[in-house]
Amino acid sequence: MYELDDLDIGAETTKTPFEGRVVPSEFDRVMKERTTKTFHLHNRGPRHLSVQLCGSFDNWEKRHEMQFDHYANQWFTTLHLSRGEYAYKYVIDNKHWVINEEETKKKDQAGNINNYVGVQ
Repeated sequence: MYELDDLDIGAETTKTPFEGRVVPSEFDRVMKERTTKTFHLHNRGPRHLSVQLCGSFDNWEKRHEMQFDHYANQWFTTLHLSRGEYAYKYVIDNKHWVINEEETKKKDQAGNINNYVGVQ
């Protein structure tokens, strides 16, 4: 009689073509081309109901919801941006478009003053 430990029913160890190698995904490739940028807006006076970030990084078409940090009394959000220069503004309570006076700002071709950030 054979013991179960003595039986080897055709089991061989073979290496797969990808064993020991990391195969990057398209997501990994795109994320390596982007840089993390955190945006901050201090809340002066009564607390705003909501703050959103809108900018040229997505053609001014999307509003990015910001979170409130009670300890720092400021709103923040983090985006993953490709290299380039971007204009942006903060939208307070869904109606007031403002800039952060503490960040870089300049006038665009239409005469609007926006905050700007350069991403390397």
